[in-house]
Amino acid sequence: MCVHGFQLSRGPDQWVNEFTTEREQPGPVDDQLVNEFSELHVNDWVDEFGDQFADSLEDTGADNWANAYDEFMNQRIATKSDFSHGVYVFSDMNPYVGHPNPLKEGQDLFRRGLLSEAVLALEAEVLKNPGNAEGWRLLGISHAENDDDRQAIAAMMRAQEADPTNLEVLLALGVSHTNELEQPAALKYLYGWLRHHPRYGTLAPPELSDSPFYNDVVRIFNEAAEMSPEDADVHVVLGVLYNLSWEYNKAISSFQTALKLRPNDYSLWNKLGATQANSVQSSEAISAYQRALDLKNNYVRAWANMGISYANQGKYEDSICYYVRALAMNPKADNVWQYLRISLSCASRNDILPACASRNLDSLQKEFPL
Repeated sequence: MCVHGFQLSRGPDQWVNEFTTEREQPGPVDDQLVNEFSELHVNDWVDEFGDQFADSLEDTGADNWANAYDEFMNQRIATKSDFSHGVYVFSDMNPYVGHPNPLKEGQDLFRRGLLSEAVLALEAEVLKNPGNAEGWRLLGISHAENDDDRQAIAAMMRAQEADPTNLEVLLALGVSHTNELEQPAALKYLYGWLRHHPRYGTLAPPELSDSPFYNDVVRIFNEAAEMSPEDADVHVVLGVLYNLSWEYNKAISSFQTALKLRPNDYSLWNKLGATQANSVQSSEAISAYQRALDLKNNYVRAWANMGISYANQGKYEDSICYYVRALAMNPKADNVWQYLRISLSCASRNDILPACASRNLDSLQKEFPL
């Protein structure tokens, strides 16, 4: 069975999402906002599914879950190519078009956890200023946090077009292509980050830029980690790279090192949880997801990940509650609606399927409170 493009016998589930750091804002912003955005070094890895899932295939319900999830993810992979190449789809109706300062409005909405509104404001910003790399980058962050991977990638591609040497964007694209299981592109962007970094540029010979090899990139990032052990970004990228080679213990160690340096990074806790889940460490994964939610309670992706983690263990009723909570925060999260439908079927709650099909959140929240 294939999950997110990987064979279960071969390695991890799809790693979902952008790895971003805050760059200087165009104009004055308050310190609290800068501090909040500075924590966004890693946006998230939704849909952790990996090797842990194999353990739950012993009973019929889990087998149904596996087959249904596999079919859904194969459909997603088959339709992802346009988004992977930077085709961003704007909202039809946007009340923020014409707003005097949509970027500042988008930042404020993001800080308040109103991600769908933040997307609209930031779309208005990039429509107004299509060359604003920061506007595109923050738009990508908002989509990623709101569980819309393909739009997040498309926005990050536009950010890279606007500013080809932007370190945050290069790093984000490296991880985004890892999420999409596009290893050559991922390595190229991660290597580009190293080559353009003022501290690590001398470690990355330019002749490797077009088609760097995995072993070369890992070796150079390890050299960077030795050079600057206090740089959490380097340790996080090593965690991503080790997941590409299914070296989960090394990946977990890298993320744990990064968390010692950045303990309040909710998205990094989420990535650690996904790696632990792929390493068949279910209880540890749930604890890491909970830490992410303790730091940011409206983190849609962590709620969805928690649901998947419970479904992996055959605890479908629990998974349903987490999916419903995620959807209450973002009713447009199409992936989560599909996860919910699968868990309802596996839990033999066919009586609730019509409410799921009609996206009746009121009924779902009354039936599955959390």
